[in-house]
Amino acid sequence: MYFLGAVYLTSYYHYFRLDAFSLGFGFAELSIQSLNVLKVPVVIVLTVAVLAARHLTTRESAPAQGSLARMLERWGRAVVRAHLAFILAGLALLLLWSRIQPYGWTAPLLLGTGVFLGQTPWASGGTTASTLWSKAVPVFTGGLLMMWAFSLATSQLGEQEAQQAAGQLVRRTAVAILSTDRLSLAGPGLKAEDLGAKAHYRYRYTGLRRIIERNGRYYLLPLGWDPRTGPTYVIQDGNDVRVELLPGTQ
Repeated sequence: MYFLGAVYLTSYYHYFRLDAFSLGFGFAELSIQSLNVLKVPVVIVLTVAVLAARHLTTRESAPAQGSLARMLERWGRAVVRAHLAFILAGLALLLLWSRIQPYGWTAPLLLGTGVFLGQTPWASGGTTASTLWSKAVPVFTGGLLMMWAFSLATSQLGEQEAQQAAGQLVRRTAVAILSTDRLSLAGPGLKAEDLGAKAHYRYRYTGLRRIIERNGRYYLLPLGWDPRTGPTYVIQDGNDVRVELLPGTQ
């Protein structure tokens, strides 16, 4: 959970030109962020995979009275026997790596699936080996391939959700910056006002939206932010600067 949370936040904030680790996230926060990966399709696939793995790692046959169970078992045996096809498909996608982006995670996923299927009793005709090279090394390799696939998929998800957040920037928490001195803030959608010499906070800047706030630092984007050229502002709250949080446009 920590690993996937770190991958997700790194990809998400990288889109806004921020380093997730410089934001000071703790172990618990990174672990909780991994729950962003648990979408409905992911939960369904994981549930089916766990149930299938439990059945494939045993030699139990389907109940005699269950025609559907027998059909699913035959289908499962056919899939297991085709584990080399999964590996070959994964290798082919690795050769086409640049052409399958941003879905490169499918290559290690197929490789890892093929390796794991090859370790089941059904793939070996009901016999299982227990030596280091025939069991431990393939399982370790399959685990690494699966973690690679999960990290690539999580990174893609983080970037996609960052793009969605940037596309709906106006809905995020609005921020008004009040400052005693003029600040070098400029950009599309950003408005600067001079409230007069009598005001303690003379200059007011609006048209900003909050990405995150950490330890008194506000990471802000102007409403017209462009992911290719737009700046990300970092404002430190202090005696000369006051930050006001307002509701965004709904």
